[in-house]
Amino acid sequence: MQTAIPLGVKAFSRKIDDTLLCGLAMALWLLAFAWIRPLSDPDEGRYAVVALDMLRTGNWVTPHLNGLPFFHKPPLYYWLAAGGYELFGVHAWVARVPSMLGAWLASMSLLALARRYTSTSTAIAAAIIFLTMPFAYLAAQYANMDMLLAGCMCTCTTCAFIATIEADLGKTWRTWITAAGVFAGLGFLAKGLIGLVLPGLIWSIWMLWERRWKQMALPLYPPVWLAILAVAGPWAWFAQKQHPQFFHYFFVTQHFQRYTETGFNNPQPWWFYLAVIALACLPLTLAGIYMLFRQWRAQQEFMPKSDSHPAQTNLDRYMAVWLLAVVAFFSIPSSKIVGYVLPALPPLAYLIARIWQTALDGDGSNILRVRSKLSITIGAAAALCTVLAIGFGTKGVPQKTRWDRLAALPVQPDDRIMMLGQLYYGAPFYMHTGQIPWVVDDWQAAKASKSDNWRKELLDATAFSPNSASHLLLEKQDVNHALCTTKHRVWVVGEPESAKQMTPSLSGIKPMLELGSRAVWLWTPNTACTAPSPIVH
Repeated sequence: MQTAIPLGVKAFSRKIDDTLLCGLAMALWLLAFAWIRPLSDPDEGRYAVVALDMLRTGNWVTPHLNGLPFFHKPPLYYWLAAGGYELFGVHAWVARVPSMLGAWLASMSLLALARRYTSTSTAIAAAIIFLTMPFAYLAAQYANMDMLLAGCMCTCTTCAFIATIEADLGKTWRTWITAAGVFAGLGFLAKGLIGLVLPGLIWSIWMLWERRWKQMALPLYPPVWLAILAVAGPWAWFAQKQHPQFFHYFFVTQHFQRYTETGFNNPQPWWFYLAVIALACLPLTLAGIYMLFRQWRAQQEFMPKSDSHPAQTNLDRYMAVWLLAVVAFFSIPSSKIVGYVLPALPPLAYLIARIWQTALDGDGSNILRVRSKLSITIGAAAALCTVLAIGFGTKGVPQKTRWDRLAALPVQPDDRIMMLGQLYYGAPFYMHTGQIPWVVDDWQAAKASKSDNWRKELLDATAFSPNSASHLLLEKQDVNHALCTTKHRVWVVGEPESAKQMTPSLSGIKPMLELGSRAVWLWTPNTACTAPSPIVH
């Protein structure tokens, strides 16, 4: 005798199946073109190599850049990328897996949140709009921490909203608010205090707007902070134990000073992120503005009160606060990096989906026409994402300057790399040697400079490991001596003019590879060279 399955169980099972199918489709879309493009310097090469170093050394507490402690960012990206290298091998697309995971996490959180408090069609549209925004799609295929932070933050903010609504309805909220704490901790491990501060700011502003005084104590639920400490605390504690200067450098220098001071890189005007979002999310932003303008002309309200469920109206307000808070927060400091504002894209995608859904609800006679416009807009956005991904992968980086050409060189495990006048982040990723590269520059002059660049990254690291730095950061006058006394083969990477000035013994050696304005020479221990000059500091 067959037991009848309750309708509610069937509906729940169907909902789970649909969510899994959506999740699989989103993952395939994110992976589609991640392999086309080689790593680009500085960001992708920097973070990919730090993760590779973590895997090779087995030091999962202290990230290292060129053999020196590198505490600019927490380790979650490095852990994920290093784990990916172990599973799938050392490839550029694997270095982008943490960013793709962040975008997938954000889209799934957006789907689950909107589906819970709005219609299924709005939820699916919001997730698709987010993943077809060129800004979001290309950021998901770029190896750095920004999209990973956006994913953790989106999930944390989602869980906090659900916990608040469920508490108001007298339903189960403790699991949701604890989950928010877990993802706040992961957000800290993704990019620092911003993973805690920004979700809390968004939630607090929304709570004050809606005067939800009874739920203001939700974050004080003890398991929330236990979850944050359990996730984020061990790494911070072990890092401080290994390096007593860690707390000051990580929290004061890399958080408060970077946010409040003007000496860091890329200063931009206050309206910078408004322009970035408007342009980098075309054509979806333009379509959303057009539909909003049409509704205003028709004297329709953006969010009709008569047809909206209270929780849906609350979510609309929450998303508006989320979008505005992120943009305002990152617009305040002078230093502005494009990827910082990525956490604003999930709420923007939701609001665009809601505008279209409102148009569908308010124009029953033209539902097919409105739906076709939405489909065409999303299709155009997806096509633009595809064109940009392929274009950047095949034409954006000229063939003669691609760092992945280094992989064809006959590099041996004991070989060394010497970089002249520049930290070529991507070179060690493609040249698989077990030795830490030498970096040659005028380090005495660099110490007097206040520029926020690769030199500052390495000089900051010297405070954590001065002995290692003295062997890895070479002055220009030390180059010939290092080459003439080494027992290893050395791959010298740099511009030909710099090579002639720093290494006269290279003048008779033909480059093994030319990469645009750069070249790669192979120095062997038996190569004739000028007499080693004494090292003077």
